[in-house]
Amino acid sequence: MSDSQSNSNPNPNPSIVHSEVMEIRATPDRVRAFILSPDRILDYFPSGIDGGVLEEGKAIYCRGELGTSMLELLEAESSDALVVIKVTTAFGLEAPFDRARIEANWSFSMIEDWALEATDAGTRLTKTWRDVVSKGPEPFPLAEAVREGAIHESPQLVAGWNKAAEMSG
Repeated sequence: MSDSQSNSNPNPNPSIVHSEVMEIRATPDRVRAFILSPDRILDYFPSGIDGGVLEEGKAIYCRGELGTSMLELLEAESSDALVVIKVTTAFGLEAPFDRARIEANWSFSMIEDWALEATDAGTRLTKTWRDVVSKGPEPFPLAEAVREGAIHESPQLVAGWNKAAEMSG
């Protein structure tokens, strides 16, 4: 694994691209489980096609029309109140999808902080997108694309996760 793909954040002042506060009608434990569920990520993943589990409770992948992203838990940075996920995206990668192939073909990565706070109605989820890194020259302004994507994805996440929470009781 190269330095740019290490699981720690050497930057003491992370580069925050965007942050959203969302109200989810599910317990923090349920929301925590949703974060590493391919079905729940596909509720909002851009042009989502499919997804799967790479390592139970630790890493999943989701594939869209443009690329495949691996979402992996950074356990050393996570706690009960904060789930830290590294997102590694490869463009144009064909199946089969596994950790090694996604890491070998990555185009960009970023960190997502998912802060969970229990409320009377469920969970206040504060999601922060940060530390966007491109392999080589940026194919397009990545930070702006991540920011715009986050703004459009958040309402879909709330709707999908509230519906999933209602359906599962």
